[in-house]
Amino acid sequence: MIQHVTRLVQYRGLLWNLALSELKAKHRQTALGMTWALLQPVSLMAVYAIVFSVVVNVPVKNVPYPLFSFVGLVTWLFFSTSLSAGTISVVGQMNLITKANFPREVIPLARLVASGFDFLIGWACFILLLIWYGVPARPAWFIVPGVLVVHVLFTAGMVLWGAALYVLKRDVGSLLPLVLQVWMFLSPVIYPSDLIPDGYRTLYLLNPMAAIIESYRGAMLGGTVPPLGIMASATFIALAVFVSGYAYFKSMEVRFADIM
Repeated sequence: MIQHVTRLVQYRGLLWNLALSELKAKHRQTALGMTWALLQPVSLMAVYAIVFSVVVNVPVKNVPYPLFSFVGLVTWLFFSTSLSAGTISVVGQMNLITKANFPREVIPLARLVASGFDFLIGWACFILLLIWYGVPARPAWFIVPGVLVVHVLFTAGMVLWGAALYVLKRDVGSLLPLVLQVWMFLSPVIYPSDLIPDGYRTLYLLNPMAAIIESYRGAMLGGTVPPLGIMASATFIALAVFVSGYAYFKSMEVRFADIM
């Protein structure tokens, strides 16, 4: 594993160039360009704010619902966009795979890096919203980089799993949108986890995305550090998914050209 990661670092230039190419292709011939990275979470936030704070009136503990939903949406969109794009990436770059010798994991991970640009834009907007609503800086904000590491590790692991499985079975591409839709509603993206009955809450928070979203939200909006058990389980699962996903991808990459 260490040897593979070391080789991946040596090809960071290729990773960066593929990520930039993905960004350019994504926003080519669009009137608003990179602005779409901001419009997507903002428009979703506006819709959910109307539905859940006006129509349904979901309680969110004295936090403005636009802030509450925005942090969940930005977090989820990075995960879902990375996984959706990364899953189909290897098949889409078959010409490159057959013509050059490089670590194949560069291809799906470049999609993650490209989604990371949108994620950073979303977080910049979130900081502006915090200023707009007068939310003061809190010491708990210092745990956010740690949560981010867990978030990226879990996402990268899922991307590697998805990319390898899609090469074997194209059904994965058809199933993934449904899985992501269900997964989103099983995560506290647009509703508070307090709505989950106490008897199911521990099981609910074993979902790494639930723990990650709650940790971001608690630190940024509530000034609270997530319980050690929640983050420990999320970290363990993220590491397990990343290591197993990386190992499975590397075990399959020699067969990619033959299978496709």
